[in-house]
Amino acid sequence: MHKIPTDLLKNNLNYLKSCILYEVLSKKPIFDSYRHFCETNGDDAIGYNDFEYWYYRFYSGDIDFEHERRIDSKEKALTGLPLEILGMVTGYLEPEERTHLRLMSKKFKAIVDMEHVTFRLIDVEWTPNVFRLYINENYFEYIIHNGRFVRKDYSDEGLESALDRFAQVMKHPKLHVDRLILKFSDDVLPEEKEQLLKCLPHSLHVEQAHVYGSVEDTLTIVSHLKPGVLKGILVTGCPQELAPIFESEHWKQAELTKLFSCQTTSRIFPMFYSFRYFDILVTSMEMNDLHLLISNVAKNPSFQCCIIKAVTVTSHEIEEPIPIEERIENDGSLRLRYQIPDSKHYLEIHMRNDGFYTIRRI
Repeated sequence: MHKIPTDLLKNNLNYLKSCILYEVLSKKPIFDSYRHFCETNGDDAIGYNDFEYWYYRFYSGDIDFEHERRIDSKEKALTGLPLEILGMVTGYLEPEERTHLRLMSKKFKAIVDMEHVTFRLIDVEWTPNVFRLYINENYFEYIIHNGRFVRKDYSDEGLESALDRFAQVMKHPKLHVDRLILKFSDDVLPEEKEQLLKCLPHSLHVEQAHVYGSVEDTLTIVSHLKPGVLKGILVTGCPQELAPIFESEHWKQAELTKLFSCQTTSRIFPMFYSFRYFDILVTSMEMNDLHLLISNVAKNPSFQCCIIKAVTVTSHEIEEPIPIEERIENDGSLRLRYQIPDSKHYLEIHMRNDGFYTIRRI
Protein backbone atom coordinates (compact mmCIF):
# COMPACT_ATOMS: atom_id res chain seq x y z
CA MET A 1 0.00 0.00 0.00
CA HIS A 2 1.33 3.40 -0.99
CA LYS A 3 2.22 5.52 2.06
CA ILE A 4 1.35 9.23 1.92
CA PRO A 5 4.34 11.35 3.01
CA THR A 6 3.69 13.02 6.38
CA ASP A 7 5.39 16.23 5.30
CA LEU A 8 3.00 16.49 2.38
CA LEU A 9 0.01 16.36 4.73
CA LYS A 10 1.52 18.98 7.03
CA ASN A 11 1.65 21.38 4.10
CA ASN A 12 -2.00 20.74 3.20
CA LEU A 13 -3.92 23.32 5.21
CA ASN A 14 -7.31 21.87 4.35
CA TYR A 15 -6.20 18.48 5.66
CA LEU A 16 -5.12 20.08 8.93
CA LYS A 17 -8.44 21.88 9.15
CA SER A 18 -10.23 18.57 8.64
CA CYS A 19 -8.27 17.12 11.54
CA ILE A 20 -9.24 20.09 13.71
CA LEU A 21 -12.89 19.66 12.73
CA TYR A 22 -12.63 16.00 13.73
CA GLU A 23 -11.34 17.07 17.15
CA VAL A 24 -14.26 19.48 17.53
CA LEU A 25 -16.73 16.73 16.70
CA SER A 26 -15.08 14.42 19.24
CA LYS A 27 -16.24 16.89 21.95
CA LYS A 28 -13.05 16.71 23.95
CA PRO A 29 -11.63 19.75 25.81
CA ILE A 30 -9.50 21.93 23.54
CA PHE A 31 -6.23 21.12 25.34
CA ASP A 32 -6.85 17.37 25.02
CA SER A 33 -7.84 17.88 21.38
CA TYR A 34 -4.63 19.73 20.60
CA ARG A 35 -2.55 17.05 22.32
CA HIS A 36 -4.21 14.34 20.21
CA PHE A 37 -3.80 16.44 17.07
CA CYS A 38 -0.05 16.76 17.69
CA GLU A 39 0.34 13.04 18.39
CA THR A 40 -1.29 12.32 15.03
CA ASN A 41 0.31 15.01 12.87
CA GLY A 42 3.45 16.00 14.75
CA ASP A 43 4.21 18.84 17.14
CA ASP A 44 5.26 21.12 14.31
CA ALA A 45 2.15 20.66 12.18
CA ILE A 46 0.40 23.77 13.48
CA GLY A 47 0.90 26.10 16.45
CA TYR A 48 -1.57 26.22 19.30
CA ASN A 49 -2.78 29.75 18.49
CA ASP A 50 -3.71 28.69 14.93
CA PHE A 51 -5.28 25.49 16.20
CA GLU A 52 -7.35 27.47 18.73
CA TYR A 53 -8.52 29.92 16.06
CA TRP A 54 -9.89 27.23 13.75
CA TYR A 55 -11.17 25.07 16.62
CA TYR A 56 -13.46 27.82 17.89
CA ARG A 57 -14.61 28.82 14.38
CA PHE A 58 -15.70 25.25 13.74
CA TYR A 59 -17.09 24.93 17.25
CA SER A 60 -19.35 27.96 16.64
CA GLY A 61 -20.69 26.32 13.46
CA ASP A 62 -18.67 28.33 10.90
CA ILE A 63 -17.17 25.53 8.77
CA ASP A 64 -15.72 27.49 5.85
CA PHE A 65 -12.37 25.98 4.88
CA GLU A 66 -11.78 28.80 2.37
CA HIS A 67 -12.13 31.58 4.95
CA GLU A 68 -9.15 33.95 4.87
CA ARG A 69 -7.97 34.56 8.36
CA ARG A 70 -6.40 37.90 7.47
CA ILE A 71 -9.92 39.35 7.13
CA ASP A 72 -10.46 39.19 10.90
CA SER A 73 -6.85 39.08 12.01
CA LYS A 74 -7.18 42.35 13.90
CA GLU A 75 -6.63 41.75 17.62
CA LYS A 76 -9.73 42.07 19.74
CA ALA A 77 -9.82 43.82 23.08
CA LEU A 78 -10.97 41.91 26.14
CA THR A 79 -14.18 43.93 26.20
CA GLY A 80 -14.89 42.73 22.66
CA LEU A 81 -15.58 39.21 23.89
CA PRO A 82 -19.20 38.08 24.30
CA LEU A 83 -20.81 38.87 27.66
CA GLU A 84 -21.17 35.16 28.44
CA ILE A 85 -17.40 34.62 28.04
CA LEU A 86 -16.54 37.70 30.08
CA GLY A 87 -18.95 36.53 32.78
CA MET A 88 -17.11 33.21 32.96
CA VAL A 89 -13.76 35.04 33.24
CA THR A 90 -14.91 37.38 36.02
CA GLY A 91 -16.41 34.42 37.87
CA TYR A 92 -12.88 33.27 38.75
CA LEU A 93 -12.03 36.58 40.41
CA GLU A 94 -12.16 37.19 44.15
CA PRO A 95 -14.97 39.49 45.37
CA GLU A 96 -12.50 42.36 46.01
CA GLU A 97 -11.08 42.01 42.50
CA ARG A 98 -14.55 42.16 40.99
CA THR A 99 -15.25 45.30 43.00
CA HIS A 100 -12.23 46.99 41.41
CA LEU A 101 -13.20 45.68 37.97
CA ARG A 102 -16.54 47.51 38.19
CA LEU A 103 -14.60 50.79 38.03
CA MET A 104 -12.83 49.95 34.77
CA SER A 105 -15.66 50.52 32.30
CA LYS A 106 -19.43 50.51 31.94
CA LYS A 107 -19.30 47.11 30.26
CA PHE A 108 -17.30 45.53 33.06
CA LYS A 109 -19.62 47.14 35.60
CA ALA A 110 -22.62 45.59 33.84
CA ILE A 111 -20.92 42.17 33.71
CA VAL A 112 -19.90 42.17 37.38
CA ASP A 113 -23.36 43.37 38.45
CA MET A 114 -25.05 40.45 36.70
CA GLU A 115 -23.94 37.96 39.37
CA HIS A 116 -24.15 37.93 43.16
CA VAL A 117 -20.91 38.69 44.96
CA THR A 118 -20.41 37.33 48.48
CA PHE A 119 -17.99 38.68 51.06
CA ARG A 120 -17.24 36.40 53.97
CA LEU A 121 -16.34 39.29 56.30
CA ILE A 122 -16.59 43.07 56.36
CA ASP A 123 -15.35 44.47 59.66
CA VAL A 124 -14.96 48.15 60.59
CA GLU A 125 -13.53 49.39 63.89
CA TRP A 126 -13.38 53.17 64.40
CA THR A 127 -11.95 55.01 67.40
CA PRO A 128 -10.54 58.55 67.64
CA ASN A 129 -7.02 57.18 67.11
CA VAL A 130 -7.39 54.25 64.74
CA PHE A 131 -9.56 53.07 61.87
CA ARG A 132 -9.40 49.38 60.94
CA LEU A 133 -11.06 47.81 57.92
CA TYR A 134 -11.18 44.09 57.15
CA ILE A 135 -12.50 42.95 53.77
CA ASN A 136 -12.23 39.17 53.79
CA GLU A 137 -8.51 38.48 54.35
CA ASN A 138 -7.44 42.00 53.39
CA TYR A 139 -6.62 44.34 56.27
CA PHE A 140 -6.26 48.12 56.20
CA GLU A 141 -5.21 50.13 59.26
CA TYR A 142 -5.22 53.92 59.52
CA ILE A 143 -3.66 55.78 62.45
CA ILE A 144 -3.54 59.41 63.50
CA HIS A 145 -0.42 61.21 62.24
CA ASN A 146 -0.03 64.99 62.43
CA GLY A 147 -3.70 65.39 63.19
CA ARG A 148 -5.07 63.24 60.34
CA PHE A 149 -5.64 59.57 59.60
CA VAL A 150 -3.04 57.96 57.33
CA ARG A 151 -2.71 54.34 56.34
CA LYS A 152 -0.04 52.48 58.26
CA ASP A 153 3.12 52.18 56.11
CA TYR A 154 1.40 54.21 53.34
CA SER A 155 1.64 57.82 54.47
CA ASP A 156 0.23 59.19 51.20
CA GLU A 157 -3.08 57.33 51.70
CA GLY A 158 -5.65 59.01 53.92
CA LEU A 159 -8.92 57.93 55.51
CA GLU A 160 -10.75 58.92 52.33
CA SER A 161 -9.31 55.84 50.60
CA ALA A 162 -10.67 53.55 53.35
CA LEU A 163 -14.13 55.06 53.10
CA ASP A 164 -13.95 54.74 49.31
CA ARG A 165 -13.02 51.04 49.60
CA PHE A 166 -15.99 50.48 51.87
CA ALA A 167 -18.30 52.46 49.58
CA GLN A 168 -17.24 50.55 46.44
CA VAL A 169 -18.02 47.22 48.13
CA MET A 170 -21.42 48.48 49.29
CA LYS A 171 -22.35 49.74 45.81
CA HIS A 172 -22.67 46.28 44.27
CA PRO A 173 -26.41 45.80 43.58
CA LYS A 174 -26.29 42.07 44.38
CA LEU A 175 -24.02 42.20 47.41
CA HIS A 176 -24.17 39.40 50.00
CA VAL A 177 -22.23 39.59 53.29
CA ASP A 178 -21.82 36.56 55.52
CA ARG A 179 -20.68 38.58 58.56
CA LEU A 180 -20.81 42.34 59.06
CA ILE A 181 -19.12 43.85 62.13
CA LEU A 182 -19.33 47.58 62.84
CA LYS A 183 -17.69 49.03 65.97
CA PHE A 184 -17.87 52.75 66.71
CA SER A 185 -16.33 54.43 69.73
CA ASP A 186 -18.53 57.00 71.47
CA ASP A 187 -15.75 59.54 70.91
CA VAL A 188 -16.01 59.44 67.11
CA LEU A 189 -17.84 62.54 65.89
CA PRO A 190 -21.33 61.94 64.44
CA GLU A 191 -20.49 63.78 61.21
CA GLU A 192 -17.50 61.49 60.70
CA LYS A 193 -19.55 58.33 61.23
CA GLU A 194 -22.13 59.69 58.85
CA GLN A 195 -19.57 59.44 56.02
CA LEU A 196 -19.51 55.67 56.47
CA LEU A 197 -23.14 55.04 57.37
CA LYS A 198 -24.41 56.82 54.27
CA CYS A 199 -22.58 54.18 52.18
CA LEU A 200 -24.92 51.45 53.44
CA PRO A 201 -27.53 50.42 50.86
CA HIS A 202 -31.19 50.52 51.87
CA SER A 203 -31.64 46.74 51.86
CA LEU A 204 -28.34 45.01 52.61
CA HIS A 205 -28.22 41.20 52.45
CA VAL A 206 -26.36 40.21 55.65
CA GLU A 207 -26.50 36.88 57.47
CA GLN A 208 -24.67 37.81 60.69
CA ALA A 209 -24.49 41.39 62.02
CA HIS A 210 -22.59 42.59 65.09
CA VAL A 211 -23.16 46.26 65.93
CA TYR A 212 -21.21 48.05 68.66
CA GLY A 213 -22.17 51.70 68.94
CA SER A 214 -24.64 54.22 70.25
CA VAL A 215 -28.36 53.54 70.20
CA GLU A 216 -28.77 55.94 67.27
CA ASP A 217 -26.01 54.21 65.28
CA THR A 218 -27.50 50.80 66.02
CA LEU A 219 -30.99 51.82 64.94
CA THR A 220 -29.61 53.31 61.71
CA ILE A 221 -27.51 50.27 60.83
CA VAL A 222 -30.19 47.68 61.60
CA SER A 223 -32.72 49.62 59.51
CA HIS A 224 -30.47 49.09 56.46
CA LEU A 225 -30.36 45.31 56.90
CA LYS A 226 -32.76 43.00 55.10
CA PRO A 227 -35.06 41.16 57.55
CA GLY A 228 -35.64 37.50 56.89
CA VAL A 229 -32.14 36.79 55.58
CA LEU A 230 -30.57 38.07 58.82
CA LYS A 231 -29.84 34.88 60.77
CA GLY A 232 -27.96 36.41 63.70
CA ILE A 233 -27.72 39.85 65.28
CA LEU A 234 -25.74 41.20 68.24
CA VAL A 235 -26.35 44.68 69.63
CA THR A 236 -25.04 46.60 72.62
CA GLY A 237 -26.67 49.06 74.99
CA CYS A 238 -29.51 49.48 77.46
CA PRO A 239 -32.52 47.19 76.79
CA GLN A 240 -35.01 50.00 77.39
CA GLU A 241 -33.35 52.29 74.83
CA LEU A 242 -33.04 49.46 72.29
CA ALA A 243 -36.72 48.54 72.53
CA PRO A 244 -37.40 49.51 68.85
CA ILE A 245 -34.78 46.94 67.79
CA PHE A 246 -36.41 44.17 69.81
CA GLU A 247 -39.79 44.97 68.23
CA SER A 248 -38.40 44.94 64.68
CA GLU A 249 -38.80 42.11 62.18
CA HIS A 250 -35.00 41.87 62.04
CA TRP A 251 -34.86 40.77 65.68
CA LYS A 252 -38.03 38.65 65.62
CA GLN A 253 -37.05 36.66 62.51
CA ALA A 254 -33.37 36.14 63.38
CA GLU A 255 -32.40 32.66 64.57
CA LEU A 256 -29.75 33.98 66.97
CA THR A 257 -30.19 37.26 68.87
CA LYS A 258 -27.78 38.54 71.49
CA LEU A 259 -27.54 41.64 73.66
CA PHE A 260 -24.40 42.94 75.38
CA SER A 261 -24.91 45.56 78.06
CA CYS A 262 -22.76 47.40 80.62
CA GLN A 263 -24.69 48.38 83.75
CA THR A 264 -23.95 49.67 87.25
CA THR A 265 -25.77 47.19 89.47
CA SER A 266 -27.59 43.89 89.25
CA ARG A 267 -30.89 45.66 90.01
CA ILE A 268 -31.39 45.88 86.23
CA PHE A 269 -31.43 42.06 85.77
CA PRO A 270 -35.25 41.93 85.33
CA MET A 271 -34.87 43.77 82.01
CA PHE A 272 -33.10 40.68 80.61
CA TYR A 273 -35.49 37.93 81.72
CA SER A 274 -37.11 37.64 78.28
CA PHE A 275 -33.95 37.44 76.15
CA ARG A 276 -32.58 34.32 74.49
CA TYR A 277 -28.87 35.24 74.71
CA PHE A 278 -27.27 38.13 76.57
CA ASP A 279 -23.98 39.27 78.14
CA ILE A 280 -23.96 41.72 81.04
CA LEU A 281 -21.11 43.56 82.69
CA VAL A 282 -22.06 45.01 86.09
CA THR A 283 -20.00 46.99 88.57
CA SER A 284 -21.66 45.29 91.55
CA MET A 285 -23.96 42.30 91.90
CA GLU A 286 -26.03 40.94 94.76
CA MET A 287 -26.39 37.17 94.93
CA ASN A 288 -30.12 37.50 95.53
CA ASP A 289 -30.45 39.23 92.13
CA LEU A 290 -28.55 36.37 90.52
CA HIS A 291 -30.90 33.80 92.08
CA LEU A 292 -33.90 35.77 90.85
CA LEU A 293 -32.36 35.87 87.38
CA ILE A 294 -31.88 32.09 87.41
CA SER A 295 -35.45 31.37 88.50
CA ASN A 296 -36.93 33.79 85.94
CA VAL A 297 -34.92 32.82 82.85
CA ALA A 298 -35.91 29.25 83.68
CA LYS A 299 -39.50 30.33 82.95
CA ASN A 300 -38.46 31.72 79.54
CA PRO A 301 -38.78 28.83 77.03
CA SER A 302 -36.59 30.62 74.49
CA PHE A 303 -33.68 31.22 76.87
CA GLN A 304 -30.43 29.51 75.87
CA CYS A 305 -27.40 31.14 77.50
CA CYS A 306 -26.10 34.24 79.25
CA ILE A 307 -22.78 35.44 80.62
CA ILE A 308 -22.46 37.84 83.54
CA LYS A 309 -19.26 39.59 84.59
CA ALA A 310 -19.43 41.15 88.05
CA VAL A 311 -16.63 43.39 89.31
CA THR A 312 -17.77 42.99 92.91
CA VAL A 313 -20.24 40.54 94.44
CA THR A 314 -22.27 41.21 97.58
CA SER A 315 -23.64 38.18 99.39
CA HIS A 316 -26.81 38.81 101.36
CA GLU A 317 -29.43 36.41 102.55
CA ILE A 318 -31.34 34.87 99.67
CA GLU A 319 -35.01 35.88 99.82
CA GLU A 320 -36.27 32.92 97.79
CA PRO A 321 -33.71 30.08 97.71
CA ILE A 322 -34.05 27.66 94.82
CA PRO A 323 -33.08 23.96 94.89
CA ILE A 324 -29.64 23.67 93.30
CA GLU A 325 -27.19 20.78 93.03
CA GLU A 326 -23.58 21.85 93.62
CA ARG A 327 -20.28 20.48 92.37
CA ILE A 328 -16.85 21.99 92.93
CA GLU A 329 -14.48 21.80 89.94
CA ASN A 330 -10.74 21.08 90.11
CA ASP A 331 -9.95 24.75 89.47
CA GLY A 332 -11.97 25.83 92.51
CA SER A 333 -14.93 27.12 90.48
CA LEU A 334 -18.45 26.06 91.31
CA ARG A 335 -20.81 24.33 88.89
CA LEU A 336 -24.49 24.29 89.81
CA ARG A 337 -27.47 22.55 88.27
CA TYR A 338 -31.05 23.72 88.62
CA GLN A 339 -33.97 21.55 87.48
CA ILE A 340 -36.40 23.64 85.45
CA PRO A 341 -39.88 23.05 86.94
CA ASP A 342 -42.18 20.84 84.84
CA SER A 343 -39.39 20.20 82.32
CA LYS A 344 -36.74 17.62 81.50
CA HIS A 345 -34.22 20.45 81.01
CA TYR A 346 -31.79 21.99 83.47
CA LEU A 347 -29.98 25.27 83.91
CA GLU A 348 -26.27 24.80 84.39
CA ILE A 349 -24.60 27.67 86.27
CA HIS A 350 -20.83 27.93 86.18
CA MET A 351 -19.46 30.35 88.81
CA ARG A 352 -15.80 31.14 88.22
CA ASN A 353 -13.40 32.70 90.70
CA ASP A 354 -12.77 35.73 88.48
CA GLY A 355 -16.34 37.03 88.65
CA PHE A 356 -17.69 35.36 85.51
CA TYR A 357 -21.05 33.58 85.72
CA THR A 358 -22.37 31.48 82.83
CA ILE A 359 -25.96 30.24 82.81
CA ARG A 360 -26.80 27.72 80.11
CA ARG A 361 -29.91 25.72 79.29
CA ILE A 362 -29.13 22.01 78.82
